[in-house]
Amino acid sequence: MDRVHEADRRSWIGEKMKVRDFKQQWTDTFGSCESDPEENGLRYKIVELMNVPESVVKALEEECGPKSLFQERLHSLSSTQVLDLEDIPDNVDLVTVRLQKQDLDKRASDAAYRSRSIRIFKMMGSTSKVNFSKSKPAGRISKGGSPNDQAPVPEVALVVQIFRPIKLPNKLRRVTISTFIKNKIQGEVVVLGSQSLTTLRNTISCVADINAPGDYSEDPDKPQCPKAIDLYKSGFFFIGNTFYNDMTDPSCRDYSQVIREWAKNPRRNVGPFEVKRMEDTCFNDLEIQLGYPYVYVHQGYCEHLIVFSDMRMLHSDDSQQMSDYPMILQNHAHSKRLLCWLCHKAPANWVTYENERVTEDPFFFCDTCFRSYNYTADKKKIGHFRAEPYLDALI
Repeated sequence: MDRVHEADRRSWIGEKMKVRDFKQQWTDTFGSCESDPEENGLRYKIVELMNVPESVVKALEEECGPKSLFQERLHSLSSTQVLDLEDIPDNVDLVTVRLQKQDLDKRASDAAYRSRSIRIFKMMGSTSKVNFSKSKPAGRISKGGSPNDQAPVPEVALVVQIFRPIKLPNKLRRVTISTFIKNKIQGEVVVLGSQSLTTLRNTISCVADINAPGDYSEDPDKPQCPKAIDLYKSGFFFIGNTFYNDMTDPSCRDYSQVIREWAKNPRRNVGPFEVKRMEDTCFNDLEIQLGYPYVYVHQGYCEHLIVFSDMRMLHSDDSQQMSDYPMILQNHAHSKRLLCWLCHKAPANWVTYENERVTEDPFFFCDTCFRSYNYTADKKKIGHFRAEPYLDALI
């Protein structure tokens, strides 16, 4: 697949590295992160690596460390509490704080700007990308946590970007198809090196999984179940020329088999590929490239790109509870929705096929238009068509 993506020509794609080797190299260089940095000689390691005097490292620690954010650093303030950015004094000369004050003042005086800011923050999410925590105090064990739930030390943390589907089901291919041409990030998740690939799969939310397949035209009020994920549980990750199949359920199938059979033709010049179980593989076992587009496939046709955007060691300011991971950093919501093709006002809730009374196949209805146009007053079906619930994949 390197011939397809031409990774060596794309500056944002990193070199191949094994996650386990990255962890071992860090441990060999800096030692365990469990002990205090002063005690294990971390400062002297930095001096050696940077080739600068120790006084320079000490100055950087003083000027750039967390203590520099306390109010005692400001000459006119004597408190040792962290600066409250909602009540900023006028005599602060830090540029970033001054700009923050201007932004807060504008939000207070401009309702439209305040509403737009809130909407942006809501879309971005509030979880820190600097420290992986869920608004819990820093420490080796989060408040209320159990020692049995503690993450191993040292541990690798990987940030995974999950993109929206790049291959669509038939009922979406004729609808605002240009919206899907550009790859759009669906969300960002943090996983730990010791976790299995199935933990990432279980975190990925997709409309294809929660769709209720079947014809509901005879009785649109009947329960919309079972969901697709309950019927079709198979899926795989394709990472580094290896298919990692989810075989946790007896009904799971090897989706990669047909691809591997197709690749056996020497004229295609792809492969060979390996096959492993997703549930038996942890992220420490992978060899990855940061920025490289890997693939997640489920529901037979639904394909997501996944990209490892960052890899670093878990540190003491991160949440130390295994149950907090995979941790969702951001969910990238999109404001565009598919509107009813009849009233052009309400969001679409139903899609019909082979409907002779409309001009397009498929045709999308809101719930009100669907029932009023396709059924009589006593709820009898008009004409011939198939109907399925429609869940907007753009949200």
